[in-house]
Amino acid sequence: MYKWVKGNSFNKIATIYSGNITLNVPCINFFNGAKWCVIGIDNENKKVGIKVVNKDDIDKKIFPEDTINKVSTGKSFIRICNKSIIKEIAKTTKKHAEGEKFGVTFNQKEKLLEIDLNSPL
Repeated sequence: MYKWVKGNSFNKIATIYSGNITLNVPCINFFNGAKWCVIGIDNENKKVGIKVVNKDDIDKKIFPEDTINKVSTGKSFIRICNKSIIKEIAKTTKKHAEGEKFGVTFNQKEKLLEIDLNSPL
């Protein structure tokens, strides 16, 4: 009898590089064609929150303009480039991430993706 080995095809994963956060294919549905997002850092719980921002949010000025980030979408990734955010993440984790992978979950209450910096993969 076979014992099936855990796969990762459906795991949401974020990779943090020195200049960007890259999210894998399972995270793409959350963005659903979005072009912008905001990113927040919970220093106490060591989590990063990524919330999609649509044109209506921008027009209504729900978020300050200087907090909005451009989202680049490929067939197999979402990329958010912002070295300032990476520096803030490094302060929170007390280490410089270069290609480190973290699990991502969807926070239903807040309607955002959460990267858990407590447990690198």
